[in-house]
Amino acid sequence: MKRKISFSATLVIALMAAIITYQITVISEQSKYNEKLSEILISPQQNPKLQEVIKFTESNFIKEIDREYLTDATIFGYVLGLNDPHAAYYTKDQYQEVLTPLQGNMTGIGIRLFLNPETNVATIYEVMKNSPAEKAGVMSGDVIYSVNGISYEELQYDGAVNEMLGEVDTELEFEVKREGKIVKFKLTRTLFESQTVTYKLCDTDKLIGYVRIYSFNDATPAQFKNAVETLLEKGAVSLIFDVRNNPGGKLESVSQILDYLLPEGPIIRMITKDNQSHVLNSDAAELLAPMVVLANSSSASAAELFTSALMDYNKATFIGTKTYGKGTVQSNHMLSDGSAIKISTAYYLPPYSESFNEIGIEPDINVELSEASLQNFYLLHETEDEQLFAAINYLKK
Repeated sequence: MKRKISFSATLVIALMAAIITYQITVISEQSKYNEKLSEILISPQQNPKLQEVIKFTESNFIKEIDREYLTDATIFGYVLGLNDPHAAYYTKDQYQEVLTPLQGNMTGIGIRLFLNPETNVATIYEVMKNSPAEKAGVMSGDVIYSVNGISYEELQYDGAVNEMLGEVDTELEFEVKREGKIVKFKLTRTLFESQTVTYKLCDTDKLIGYVRIYSFNDATPAQFKNAVETLLEKGAVSLIFDVRNNPGGKLESVSQILDYLLPEGPIIRMITKDNQSHVLNSDAAELLAPMVVLANSSSASAAELFTSALMDYNKATFIGTKTYGKGTVQSNHMLSDGSAIKISTAYYLPPYSESFNEIGIEPDINVELSEASLQNFYLLHETEDEQLFAAINYLKK
């Protein structure tokens, strides 16, 4: 009998919701099972307590042991027992779900949602370029009314998100409420490049370019460079980089962006096992323009590296609130059956300043958002966003 086990409750930090089913090759023979346990932990002969548990269970358990499920749960427990808050065990299907966005791709229709805490409704705040949603006319500000014939009132936020997820080439029907009217959509989910960077010239000052980075994946460096160069060509003379609510991403991604922005010198320092030190360096080319970074308590990991590196070189002023405080690198290791484990394998530090791990980064200028702004964060105009407005006024001066 095949069963499924949920890992998301203890291991997912933020911002994703998914229902994932999976299968793993069945290990039916006792010898193979014991061999697998030896790989997971240590040899049972070297662990009397484990050996005791195995012997008693094999001799007395009244039900049939599901070897697949047991092995899966054992690996999960081992990773959980590392006491690493960022470690995880992924089944084969789960690992593919993790890899797809990191590689810069996305499966779906191309929208970003947020839950309005005041109205308790799911609202679309971003429609990605070249996505099925954009081509169909879905708009920022649309409120989810129903998904696949099920009302939002019945689904609620998590249910609506889960209902909208699906495989490539499958159909999704949903309705939105727009200016008091119900608009229906029937779209086919596709695989497309994830839009991790958006940009514009600020309405209140066309000389200031605004770039929001949602996360750092393989597609982000090219999207970021295109955003900056487009804004400069349109006349921007200063730039605001917004990494608020950015959970981080790939080290290679943020290092490429910092190399583009910073002069020659160290950009990221890493300390691995046995206190081995590694340094990533930038070349001599750099971007010369006044800059501000917007960050907050949900800016973590690579987003904090981005912020701290620009501060270390005095390239940007940090406006916002103290960041999350995650200064560790995680590495994925794929196992022979396609499943994988993720564990912390290094500490990373800014070019010159101290580690921000479990501490966070203090802003140069502390600006809090009002309660009303927090509730509608993704739909705020720049004059309603106290942090963005402070950045614009700072650059004007």
